[in-house]
Amino acid sequence: MDDMQPNDFQQAARAMMLDALRRNPIDATWNGLHDHDHEVPDLSADGFDEDAQRARDNVRALAAWSPQSLSAEDRIDHRMLLARFETEARELEALEPQHHDPSIYVDTAVNGVYSLLAREFAPLAERLPAVQSRLESIPSLFDAGIENLQSSPAIWTEIAIEETQGAADFLNDVVAPLAIDRPQMRKPLDAALAACTRFETFLRDTHAQRDGMSFALGRELFDFKLRDEHLLPYDCESLLAFGENAVSSTLDSLRQEAERVDPERDWGAIVEALRTDHPPHGELLARYREGVDQAREFVQSRGLATIPGGEQLQVVETPAFLRPTVPYAAYMPPGAFDKRQEGLYYVTPVSEKLKPEDRAEALLGHNRYAMLLTNVHEAYPGHHLQLVCANATPSSIRGLFDSTVFCEGWALYCEQMMLDEGMTRDPRYRIFQLKDQLWRACRVVIDVKLHTGRMTFNEAVDMLVNVARLERPNAIGEVRRYTQSPTQPMSYLTGKQQILDLRTSQAARLGARFDLRAFHDRLLSFGTIPVALIARAFDPEN
Repeated sequence: MDDMQPNDFQQAARAMMLDALRRNPIDATWNGLHDHDHEVPDLSADGFDEDAQRARDNVRALAAWSPQSLSAEDRIDHRMLLARFETEARELEALEPQHHDPSIYVDTAVNGVYSLLAREFAPLAERLPAVQSRLESIPSLFDAGIENLQSSPAIWTEIAIEETQGAADFLNDVVAPLAIDRPQMRKPLDAALAACTRFETFLRDTHAQRDGMSFALGRELFDFKLRDEHLLPYDCESLLAFGENAVSSTLDSLRQEAERVDPERDWGAIVEALRTDHPPHGELLARYREGVDQAREFVQSRGLATIPGGEQLQVVETPAFLRPTVPYAAYMPPGAFDKRQEGLYYVTPVSEKLKPEDRAEALLGHNRYAMLLTNVHEAYPGHHLQLVCANATPSSIRGLFDSTVFCEGWALYCEQMMLDEGMTRDPRYRIFQLKDQLWRACRVVIDVKLHTGRMTFNEAVDMLVNVARLERPNAIGEVRRYTQSPTQPMSYLTGKQQILDLRTSQAARLGARFDLRAFHDRLLSFGTIPVALIARAFDPEN
């Protein structure tokens, strides 16, 4: 097939993309394609087998094209698709998630419905029939889990039990009110709630009693994901060395900044004192909105990046059912194919139901220093700007298959870059930026060690508490997530470093002609793809 024209490749690539969306219609909904809003994925054993076979077939089909025969843009799409399907095939074969990960079934059940309610892509009355259809599918999703599951790490079973309880809360708190004026939804809603109870009972009384297994991914598969999924120049050992060096150097920088702020106290004590500088809980949303406007204005006035016309960002309260897992803030991007490119920036209010001392504790995370960095990370020029730019790329492939290393690396890079560019010269903000970088450096070390069997769960929690100074409950929640998402925790700092390295090389190549805005605009124009692919495109010899 070396003589095939690029347009032939684009047609084949689009067919693969549409087939992937057909097989996972919830992804299609999230991305703004609504042809399959009434459907859910097939989580039966046969469904997983078909997914694995389709991934292998796609890998073989992609191998028929020589990258050298494709245009530069198509080569990027070819590599993205190959990484996607090679990783999917390898993980389905090696990990058998249908037999070991109970969260798959809960996440699918909840996200199927939530994806239809999170954005107003159509009037609610037009979306409710699809909501009802997906509600009707929930019992079969949970039944598939009961049929498929064999054994799980004990921590995964605990997480899934809590997620199932959260799913029932979501159905009661968010979906049940919608059924008041649509009585035909009541029966499938009750059946979905009964299925939640049935699945939770199965997890607690049956599945939890089975022999457990390790959550560690293992060195070989971890190296595969670094190399073939993320296209990183690391294996386990070199990544661990990078993380350990980052922990050490960031601690040194923190000590230096702390000396500037208060020579009598260490950085941890300074942070604790500064966390009390926060707005009253009734003013949180207004202050976040002001901060987002200030960050956007700074990006524009300093010419740090081009903000596309038509983008919108709404700062809103976090939906009630998400608040248990979003203690402070989060970002919901527009779908790749949504006509209206409006992001939602969730801010979690402090509950009036809390005791006064607990409300005071919750407000500490909304202090002015953390708030600035969160606005930069989630809004401008972080996730919102980057993902809106990514959605404008002509390649539909890149709109769907993205790289967490670039996405998270860019947002973390922005935290430092905005301070470097003078958004504020107050060294207290730099302490918070470095504190958060230290946390991400610890993630790199923990990610490698957890999944190669060199660190226990409790040792990982202790590292976050003793080194990064996280509160122990938050550290436990972090590590629980790390056990389920190997190579995701390391993506923040490795992505940031790759962007910094690319910027350094471009500045050296261009000299006086280097322009930061032009660099950022070109970087963001490629979509959310591995930085290694962007670096090749930046290379004038390529």
